[in-house]
Amino acid sequence: MGMFSKVKDLFQANIMDLVNKSEDPEKMLNLYVDRAIEEVRNFHIQVNRAVADKIQLEENIEGLNKEIELRTGQAALAVQQGKDDLARAALTYKKQAEASKIDYESQLVDQAKVVEDLQENLRVLTEKLEKAKTERNNLVMRQRRAQTMKRANEAISGLSTHDPLADIDRMKDRVQRTEAEAKASRTMVNTNTIEDQFAELEKSKADSEVEDELAKLKAGFKKEPEKE
Repeated sequence: MGMFSKVKDLFQANIMDLVNKSEDPEKMLNLYVDRAIEEVRNFHIQVNRAVADKIQLEENIEGLNKEIELRTGQAALAVQQGKDDLARAALTYKKQAEASKIDYESQLVDQAKVVEDLQENLRVLTEKLEKAKTERNNLVMRQRRAQTMKRANEAISGLSTHDPLADIDRMKDRVQRTEAEAKASRTMVNTNTIEDQFAELEKSKADSEVEDELAKLKAGFKKEPEKE
């Protein structure tokens, strides 16, 4: 029963402690279940051996029954033929077989009880192993979900400390400044300098003088008398 106690203790281990102490809970959970499977497999071997011993006892008893029957027949035949010494020898072997049979039958009772207990323990262990596998699978899925959420939260936290929208707003301000500078430069191009303004005045004065002279010429032609 030492094997059973060892497996029982293993199944009673706090699986969450294993998870908390491991850097890789999924790997630790798989290792835990693999060890449990190995222990149950070894326990199953012990059960099979106990069953084999029980079968061997049953076969020994069956063989002794046949020997008892044989020796009984031999003793009767020897008596019929008046061979008492031979009959005594046959009866002696019969008594030895009967004593061995009684011993084997007693062992068989005990062995049958051991096999029954072992098989029940194996059933319980197998159920616990399946439960452990299910728990392992659930914990692995929970661990994976937790890791995914952790990475997502860390990514969001990283965005909070360095908001890309703030960078975009800064670029927006820079673009708006560039647009304003472009408008300002266009205004400067369209605005005449002082020298340009004086040049415009000189050009306007020259144009005015030409117009005045043209007007005088036209007036002079109007004053001349018409020739007969």
